[in-house]
Amino acid sequence: MVRSVVKQTAAALTLAALLASCSSPVGAPKQPIAEAPPVTLKIYMWDAIFQEDVFQKLIAEPVKKKYPNITLQQVVRGPNTQPESIVTSDDNAVDIIMAWNDVLFQFQDLKLLSDMTPEVKKAGLDLGRFDAQVLDGMRDGDKKEILYGLPFAQDFYALFYNKDLFDKFGVAYPKDGMTWEDAIGLAKKLTREDGGVQYKGLDPEGPEKLGNSLSLPFVDPKTQKAALDTAGWRNVFDTLKQIYGIPGNQNTISNHAGTVNRFAKDKNVAMYASHGVVSALAQSDVNWDIAQYPSFKERPNVYGMVKAYALCITTTSKHREQAMQTLQVMTSDEVQLAYTKSTAMLSGLNNPEMNKQFGADLPLLKGKHIEGIFKSKPAPFVAQSTFSGKARAALEAKFKDVAAGKDINTALREAQEEAAKQIEALKK
Repeated sequence: MVRSVVKQTAAALTLAALLASCSSPVGAPKQPIAEAPPVTLKIYMWDAIFQEDVFQKLIAEPVKKKYPNITLQQVVRGPNTQPESIVTSDDNAVDIIMAWNDVLFQFQDLKLLSDMTPEVKKAGLDLGRFDAQVLDGMRDGDKKEILYGLPFAQDFYALFYNKDLFDKFGVAYPKDGMTWEDAIGLAKKLTREDGGVQYKGLDPEGPEKLGNSLSLPFVDPKTQKAALDTAGWRNVFDTLKQIYGIPGNQNTISNHAGTVNRFAKDKNVAMYASHGVVSALAQSDVNWDIAQYPSFKERPNVYGMVKAYALCITTTSKHREQAMQTLQVMTSDEVQLAYTKSTAMLSGLNNPEMNKQFGADLPLLKGKHIEGIFKSKPAPFVAQSTFSGKARAALEAKFKDVAAGKDINTALREAQEEAAKQIEALKK
């Protein structure tokens, strides 16, 4: 009996629907188009820059607001999620890569990147919104014609200094617009031993950072051969020799974390010239401020090469259209402004308002001379390669010999030869 009633009811509803469709007036609105099917996109993060709640607030929620069918999920690089795992495990397959532009070669080698130019044009994305120099940092090819990603945010170089040490030794704080010669002169006044502690006047963190200001490659991007025995690297070695030649300011190159700790935790470095420092200062009680990064006389008001987070759509993504929609939201004025206000990262957009609002929500930056950051522009980016690490190691090893007294020309020639051997071994 119940089954009969159900059949009758269903039949009545079907008939009513048919009658309603037949009796609809000409020109009546069509039935709503079905909503876009739900999609979950995975974003591979080179660094764990977002806590989950921050990721949801700054990235996932704005995307969901614009595209309700898109859900974002972070995949952070770790022991079990190295770049190779993205192509070897279906569980680790991702749609978007967010990584520094100087490590994109790793994903290129895995064939995970392709030229995004056609999709950018199809989406009607205005590339003129981006800072041209930063956008070039996302490109490759002889004529920079291959666009691997869109800029999300960029790091900056600055001269961070310990105000307490300047006060302790009665030295005036560093000014914007200094050359390396100016900074060396200041470092001589601050390098001294006091109370059993050896204070260093200036730590420039080794050859790579100075070389970046001159856009010096470790490996020629066209020939993939070592490019160390050059006039540019000679200039860098000579400058570093003057810095580390100050008695008491000897060469102590280590990894980036080690150099940061000398300034932020040990507090025995008066001036530290580098990038990626602000986050560490949030955990430090050092009394610091910022001045413009020192520059070479031939490259005034220029700091290290473009270092920016790139947003890339993977070649393996099954949701490329939705991934491009996500990138458009992440590079929108709304998201970019919220991000640059709440972090110590610059926007990749060519929009003066972004710089005005830089770090506005960060108590750490209150009262700091952040104006000095914007008085320099990054040097043009030179593409890195699989062999860059070997060449860099050879260069840094030979600079230690220079600091110990070896002739610069001899050291660079030996670095070139050593790097060439390492590269050939890798190729084989």
